[in-house]
Amino acid sequence: MKKGVLVLLSLAVFTVLSFASTPIKLSLWDKFSIPQDDSLEGLELGIGSYTPNVKGVSFNLLFSKTDNAFAWQTGIVTLTNNFEGLQLGFINWNQNNVSGIQLGFFNKAISVKGLQLGFINVTENMQGVQIGLVNLIKTGK
Repeated sequence: MKKGVLVLLSLAVFTVLSFASTPIKLSLWDKFSIPQDDSLEGLELGIGSYTPNVKGVSFNLLFSKTDNAFAWQTGIVTLTNNFEGLQLGFINWNQNNVSGIQLGFFNKAISVKGLQLGFINVTENMQGVQIGLVNLIKTGK
């Protein structure tokens, strides 16, 4: 009886999880990950990763690349297209918009709403604050 209930409960849990978005992802390098989903809502751990859509935490030792992220992202190199949250890395390179904080040695974005804190900070449009040794803003204060 207990085994039957346990089997039914396990089946129900795995069925619900299979229809949910990816809650955890383990990445070895770029697209070599378990699971190999392009969307993540939860936690990503790895050495280097490319996950186009991230909502949650992306923690990678070397690099982390996303297209759209609402996350806390860290790695030596973090590359994004659109990012909301905390981007922490030695190099933070964003190809479009950052809404939040870029914290690293080199921070680059087209548009920033928030804070860039680093040795070199580069942006075209700034609505916020840059703190660093070299700060370049094309338009903004």
